[in-house]
Amino acid sequence: MKISVRSLTIMATVAALYAAVTVAQAHIGFGPIQFRVAESLNLLAFFNPIFAPAVLLGVFTANLFSPYGLVDIVFGTGASLIALIFILATKKFTNSLLLASLWPTIVNALVIPLVFLIYGGVPITFANFGPFAASVAVGQFVVVTLFGYTLCRVLMARNPNFIAILKSI
Repeated sequence: MKISVRSLTIMATVAALYAAVTVAQAHIGFGPIQFRVAESLNLLAFFNPIFAPAVLLGVFTANLFSPYGLVDIVFGTGASLIALIFILATKKFTNSLLLASLWPTIVNALVIPLVFLIYGGVPITFANFGPFAASVAVGQFVVVTLFGYTLCRVLMARNPNFIAILKSI
């Protein structure tokens, strides 16, 4: 697969945007309650798979600044990789943007609590895991499904060429 300079530039821009927004809002982007507004960029992969590596690079870059260090770099980036794979599969099998928007919530709620528990040296039990999973799920649901999905629907309604533009990259 050959990637044009234009596509590579757009991918780099998306990665940089994800990282910059996450680091700029680090006070709410890292921690048990995460409102990473940049997570809504995951939905770009639903429209064009070329955005998946761009978002993943953005997550990796942002996580380099995480107070949780290597644990967040590995688990956080891994969670994003899994969520993006599910988003791409959702597009292929059901074509439901709403369903695709739920994968970051589900995957991050199952993986990110491990970051806090491992980093904090806390035993991994349901009593410890459950509250972290719930708080991560709420943050992800708000930024990806409520904000990201809604934004995509509004952009699609206002600009009939929105999907065509994203696919042309």
